[in-house]
Amino acid sequence: MIKKIQIVGLFFISVLLTECSTDTDGIEEQETKTEWKCGFHNEKQLWTGPKGGCYYYNSNGNKTYVDRSECNC
Repeated sequence: MIKKIQIVGLFFISVLLTECSTDTDGIEEQETKTEWKCGFHNEKQLWTGPKGGCYYYNSNGNKTYVDRSECNC
């Protein structure tokens, strides 16, 4: 019975350690997907992406890039 408890305990510790490293990776990935609102272009909301691109979403839901100087952030 004690060996089963030890094995289960080790399993949970390994899961927790894995979760911690996964969470750190997830945070880094999440930060790279962040967008910021940065003004308007022809009445459409402008966004700045993680790499500095300036764009708005067109009627098809696709990004349409504009000159970076149009973003106010």
